[in-house]
Amino acid sequence: MAVTPVVSLFCLAVSDGVASSNYSQHCSKAVVKAVSRLWSEHKSIRSETIHQLINKTKHSSKRHGAAATLAMIVGELNSGGTIKARITHVGDSRIYLLPKGAAQWQCLTRDHNLLNELIDQKAQEQGRQAEFADYNREGMAGSLYSITECFALTSDSSYLNSEAPESMSQTIDVNSGDCILVCTDGIHDLVPSHEWQPVSAETDLQEWLITLKNQVYDSDGNAYDNGTAILLRFD
Repeated sequence: MAVTPVVSLFCLAVSDGVASSNYSQHCSKAVVKAVSRLWSEHKSIRSETIHQLINKTKHSSKRHGAAATLAMIVGELNSGGTIKARITHVGDSRIYLLPKGAAQWQCLTRDHNLLNELIDQKAQEQGRQAEFADYNREGMAGSLYSITECFALTSDSSYLNSEAPESMSQTIDVNSGDCILVCTDGIHDLVPSHEWQPVSAETDLQEWLITLKNQVYDSDGNAYDNGTAILLRFD
């Protein structure tokens, strides 16, 4: 897509169907539509409100259990006129930050998966707080990456008795020259962030994304998954 300037408050989100569920693409579409609707109606965008909205529509029984993740960033203005970014995610879609002048992207989100839960459990047993660097490890057994939190569609009123997925939220200050990438696991699983190019004020953002896409197709995984990436630069 072409680069689009944004001069007002914004909301950017990606949702990715969970492969272990059938018709997962319908859930990811429902999640994005719910985010868009809540944003346009100036309502709070939380996992609870998304959960309620996606299941108010009666879905076909064959789509029951279709699941999806979410990574979302909302730009807001501080009282002093500076920008802050509110980040929310569910599952293993991620958000990365590249501070101005930095050469390495920083992951801001902790995947909701079995591996990270085991890391938290071990840290708790040892009476300490897990370090963020302990999370999102690569090269582990595939079963450890099983997602533990996600949105899911229901085909009846059972959603009224079900809990919304646990989400994680944080707010960060954003400075001129900082960059943020919102992406699904079809990107970060195949091309780790240390292989991404840096971004400067002169970088063509569309060309940067095309390069990333080519890296995905040239990776060892050979693009076995679909992927979505949104690149945002604060000028």
